[in-house]
Amino acid sequence: MTRNNVGLNRRALLQGATAMAALTTLPSSATASASPVGQPHQSPIRIDPADTQPAHLPALHVHYPHDATITMKYVREDADQPDGCTVRGDEETVRAELPPGAGSLTVSGVTYGLAQFHWHTPSEHLLSARDYPIEMHFVHQDAAGHTLVVGVWVGPGPVNPTLGRLYDHLVSECSTDDEVGHIDVGALLPRRHTSYRYDGPLTTAPYTEGVQWVMLTDPITASPRQIDRFRTMFPTGNRREVQDINDRVVLTDRNRA
Repeated sequence: MTRNNVGLNRRALLQGATAMAALTTLPSSATASASPVGQPHQSPIRIDPADTQPAHLPALHVHYPHDATITMKYVREDADQPDGCTVRGDEETVRAELPPGAGSLTVSGVTYGLAQFHWHTPSEHLLSARDYPIEMHFVHQDAAGHTLVVGVWVGPGPVNPTLGRLYDHLVSECSTDDEVGHIDVGALLPRRHTSYRYDGPLTTAPYTEGVQWVMLTDPITASPRQIDRFRTMFPTGNRREVQDINDRVVLTDRNRA
């Protein structure tokens, strides 16, 4: 997941962490990249529903705008390289930025402002052995600087009008930002907000731990053409490989009606 420009403080603890009494190890289905020394709780991970722990998790109260003006920005990681405008780095992406205060999420009485959302291909988190064509990350920050990320898998299916409008404004590296209006950000989430939750870091260097991860259990869909639209920007992908879960437990309320 990319760094945002709001100076995120990555010290947040997982909501409901007191329920994490059992220890589980999930083997990764891909070779894990090296973790920082002394940082064993890395992201992304492989989520095996059979090995998650059911819990009464705090509800997610989502307040995303239904008519927002979004700024589409290319996130570069190689600005000092002479061929940077043509080379696609693993930590690069296209980011959709919102005006301050435009969207928020409240959980356990704490409100997190929505700063930006962006995409990875293929998905960074795996569901059992499966990856999805795209994974979307909604990056939030509370008043104390704690970070919470909501992840949404995107699979092939019916056309997604909102995603299509945004992908009509995908910006290339070294190009200027582009604004797109009348975006229903809430339409980018599935109807149900059941989730898998665990603690880890952002998925870009320096991989500092302390981010709350909320992966929604239900994917959204996009048409094959829409998926290809984003994939063509990153033909070799822009994800970090899955990491060992080590002594963490993934909590879930996926069986909630």
